[in-house]
Parts: sequence; C-alpha cells; structure tokens
Amino acid sequence: TESKEAEVVNQARILEGSVRNTGTHACGVIITPDDITRFIPVTTAKDAELLVTQFDNSVVESAGMLKMDFLGLKTLSIIKDAIQLVKERHDIEIDTDKIPLDDLKTLELYQRGETNGTFQFESAGMQKHLKSLKPDKFEDLIAMNALYRPGPLEYIPNFIARKHGREEITYDLPEMEEFLAETYGITVYQEQVMLLSQKLAGFTKGEADVLRKAMGKKKRDVLDKMKPQFIEQGKERGLDAEKLEKIWKDWEAFAAYAFNKSHSTCYSVVAFHTGYLKANYPAEYMASVLTHNMNDIKKVTFFMEESKRMGIPVLGPDINESELKFTVNKKGEVRFGLGGMKGVGGAAVNEIVNERKENGSYRNIFDLLKRVDLRSVNKKTLESLALGGAFDSFQNSNRAVYFYQNGDERTFLERAMRYAQTLKAQEESAQVSLFGEAQEVSLPEPETPAVQEWPRLMLLNKEKEVNGIYLSSHPLDDFKYELKHLATHQVNDFSNLDSISDFVIGGIITEASHLTARSGKPFGKFMLEDYSGNHEFVLFGDEYLKFKPYLEINVMVMIKGYVNRYTPRWEGAQERVEPRLKDISLLQDVMDIEGQSVSIKLSLSDINPENIDEINQLVEKYKGNKRLNLMIFDPEKPKVNVRMPRRSGGLKISKDLLDELEERDFLKYTLNN
Repeated sequence: TESKEAEVVNQARILEGSVRNTGTHACGVIITPDDITRFIPVTTAKDAELLVTQFDNSVVESAGMLKMDFLGLKTLSIIKDAIQLVKERHDIEIDTDKIPLDDLKTLELYQRGETNGTFQFESAGMQKHLKSLKPDKFEDLIAMNALYRPGPLEYIPNFIARKHGREEITYDLPEMEEFLAETYGITVYQEQVMLLSQKLAGFTKGEADVLRKAMGKKKRDVLDKMKPQFIEQGKERGLDAEKLEKIWKDWEAFAAYAFNKSHSTCYSVVAFHTGYLKANYPAEYMASVLTHNMNDIKKVTFFMEESKRMGIPVLGPDINESELKFTVNKKGEVRFGLGGMKGVGGAAVNEIVNERKENGSYRNIFDLLKRVDLRSVNKKTLESLALGGAFDSFQNSNRAVYFYQNGDERTFLERAMRYAQTLKAQEESAQVSLFGEAQEVSLPEPETPAVQEWPRLMLLNKEKEVNGIYLSSHPLDDFKYELKHLATHQVNDFSNLDSISDFVIGGIITEASHLTARSGKPFGKFMLEDYSGNHEFVLFGDEYLKFKPYLEINVMVMIKGYVNRYTPRWEGAQERVEPRLKDISLLQDVMDIEGQSVSIKLSLSDINPENIDEINQLVEKYKGNKRLNLMIFDPEKPKVNVRMPRRSGGLKISKDLLDELEERDFLKYTLNN
C-alpha cells in the first residue's frame, strides 16, 4: 500500500506545473527581428493554420521578443463614417489629427455630461462626475479616464474638490509637486510613480520601469525587494525616512489600481474626437452611432431617444431617401437605414440605391418595380419595405393596400410584381421596326384598390416586426398625458430597484405567459414596455389570480405597486428585492378614474383680459365634474402664490382639453389624482 501511495505522489509531482491546455490570445502579436522559428518554438492554433508560440507571454518577453496587443475598436469605424457623412453633407474634410483638443464646444459638452454615444465617458456615474468636475482642459479628461475605475474611484471627489479650490492641495515632499501638480497632488498614473522614483531615490529608468511593471502586475515579491532600495537611496539624498515610508505605503495601495497615463491619453484622444463630432456635427455623428448599433434594438432605441433629446428628428425608412446605413438628409434629420430592416438584404438595398442615384427618385410602386432587378429585390424584401413604412412617401401611403387580396388570392403587391415582370419581358422581346425606331410597349398598370387602413396598433406592431422598433409613432402616444402626469416612474427605473419604494407605472404588455410551477400552482409572467424600455414582472398566488385577465399581448395598463424587500429564512440567505403589484387598470380608463383635478398656473405678468378670456372659453367648452384650480404666482417672488379653486362647476378632463392647454404658452398646468 505504501509503495502505491508513493507512486501516486511521484506521478503527481511529475504532473505538477505541466501545461493542462493551451489557449490563443485574442489580439497578442509577437514581433521578431527574423524568422520566428530561430528564436522560439511555435505550433499551429487549434482551429486555424495560424502560428502560435509554445511559450507563455511572460516567457516570450523574457526571451527578448516584442509582444504587442492589437485591438479592434468599433469607435474608430463610427468616427470614420461620421467624417464621411460630414464630407458628403457639408463638403468639409475633417482630419482627426488636427482636431483641436481645446475645442470649446466639446469641453462644454463634457461639462454638461451629455456624453451618451461617446467613447469611454458615457456611463451615468461618469456623467455625474463630469458635471461636478466641469473639465476645462484636455488633461482633466485624461485624469478622469484613469480615475473612473474600481480602485481610484474614491479619489474622484478629492480630485474635483482640489480642482475647484474647495480642498487644499498638499504634497508629502516639496519635490513631488513637479510631477503631481497636473493631478492636484493625487497620484493617478504609473508614469508619475516612475518619475518620482527617479527623482526621490535615484532609480534608473530601467529600475523605474521594473517598478511600473510590478505595480501593474501586482507582483508583491518584486515590490518588497525594491522598497529597501527606495528608502536607502532616498535617505542618501537627504529626504526624511518617515516621509519615504509613507510615500511607499501609498504606492503599494496605488499598485492595486495603477493605470498607465499613455493608455488613458490614447483613450481620451479617441473619446475627445467622438465628443468633438457630437458637439459640432451632431446629426452626422448620431447617424453613424445608430448605424454601428443596428443589430442591437435596445441600443438603437436608446440612441434614437438621445437624438430626439438633442433636437434631431429620427425618421423611418424611406425608399427615396434612405441608404444602407443611417444617413442625414438635407434638412439635417437622421433617416433610418434600409439595412436595419428585417428581411431587407444588402444586395437589395444596393440595387435600390444605385438605381435611384442614376435615374432619380421612384414615383410609385410600379416605377420602382419596373426599374429594379426583381431577382435582388424579391417579394420578401418588398413586403418588408412596405410593412416598415419605406413606401409611405408614395402618393398612396396606405400600407394595407400592398397586402389586399382580390378574387384570385394574390395580393396587390404580387399583382404589381407580375405586371413589372410581364412589362420587362415584352420590352426585351420587342422588335425594331424597318426604319430603326424602337417599338413602344404599352401595358396598363393594375388598378390600385381602395382599402381601409389597418388599425393603428396593428400597423405599429407590423412595423416593429420589421424595424425592431416603433418609428412612425408609439402605441402609448394616445396616453402620453396619463404617463406624464399620473405615473411616478418609467420602466428603465426598474434596473435599480433599490431606489424605488412605491411606484405607478404605465405601458403596453408585449409578452405574456400563463405557466404552472412544479408544485402544480399557476403563475404568470408579462413584459411591460414604455418609451424607456421594458421589464419583466412575475406574478404568483393570489396576485396572479387577481390580475390574470390583464395578461394579454397589446393590452395597455397602468400599474400601482411597491418594492418588497425581504430575506429568505434559510441560513446565509441574501436580502431579495422584487416589485409587487397592488392594482392594474386599463390605460383607457385611467383618465376618468385617476384624473381628479387640473391645476392651471398663471404668472402675474400674464394676467390680462385676452388670456383670462381664453381660459374661460376652455372652461365652457370642457364642462364637467372634475376640479379646477387656478394658481397665480409672482416670478420675482417664488414663495408668493395664490391658489384659487373654482367653487361651482368643473372640467371634463380629456386628451383634447390637455392638448389645448399644451398649446397655450402663457400658462402651465398639472393633472392631479
């Protein structure tokens, strides 16, 4: 038995330290002065004929080879396409190397934190810090890029306070000011440690680089060896040993998050280029951002909302204006790219766009079908274009027409295609007359049927199937006032449930399922969508039985609920946070049920006979039983205001009333529950 155990131990020792499996670095490239096989052993990769080293990356470097990481970056393509759009629309050539890094518009964009869609600076946390920092020079962005990481994040408030003079800038030794002044006395970069180690302790450049690598790789043993050298050589230069101890201790903590300034600078240069384009050519930049996110509907939705916030309309696809990618039209509006439509391939788009550029816009569906190659632009493509709204600019913009079936069960679109194919065949076979004149082929166009338009919700759902998003309008547009005045939260707020207690939220149910648990008890799930996004709710027990009738696709609801926080009873369980529902109402009924009063706010300076007469006319026009309150305020004395409730009679609260109140610039109003 002992000999067998010894044999197992010996075998284990043989295996210990051996390579278990090999991997290939995603972007690591080895550069050698001559044929690589003269310096290091190589083999072929698992899934390709690519040569890879048999040495690990650290061994390759110690053998004297140069290892480089070449990473692809989508942002560079976004910048390139945006510059091309600027060239096409404004005839301006932008050289990224000549973009001024002190451009005022760009710095103001960062100061406002309006960085959605830019590189490296678009997170909500970063935007909050940028608003506080108010960067006025490019170096501030380099520092923020390096600081906004898990370790140094805690130093950002100090950095901001020191920049604005709210906190004193201090240095452990006066000699440190030379290299820490740009970051207000806070060590941010590895390069600062390298330079300080040379100045304070006389490290050579090679030793300083070893220190940098040890910090970057968190090599504790190397740091421990270099500490006595730093202390002794610093003392020899007449520096205080206790101060040197403190500096080294700070550096050891810094090693956990040390960042390379050259990396941060490169990232920040690319980021500044994106910020420059967004600030100076917003439509072209957002069109490029949308193009490079076409495969992610959530991102497309987000960036379309960002474009609208910037005052840039985003229009749906159009057969006479759209191209493969998102573009900008002559009015400065962003136009949806045909390549973003489901069922519309690149070859079909190229055929449509090239023909349009050569011979002008398409007059109608027959003109389109006669001019394009129907082998590329096939039936599936044409149906997708119709459903997605690409034909809406034609004289008959009713999408239902293209799918209307006559007696032979062929759709109008199919009959139009048959017409175009027959016409082309006749043109190809037409004989040239004796006198050399081409014979004209005449074939009457099929009659366009008079068809009732699809219900709005049906049209929008078909549009969303093709485009991945509601474009021409949104099913919730009819209930914008209920969502604006009576809802307390949006769906995207549910990404952080810790910030919510009670909530009222409205939206449309896009998915619903009725299920059975392992215990045999029924439960349900549904996806609620509003303008901001979507969130899945799960209902159990009595909650499910109570609200089960509402769990149907395309039902629009207003939900009241609360966030439940509890800890399961089993040992070691973590606190759970989940939304619970108290009530669900149809959005169609919410205005009558929840809208109890309207408050009209009128400035003292806007009180005149004309305005009062307009308010009286509205009250007469929309008589009802809901309360009306008139509030008079003085803009120069915000705390002084008078509330004047209407004693007799009231209003009938409706969308039409609120539409008219929206049109009155001289007043503000609120809908109250």
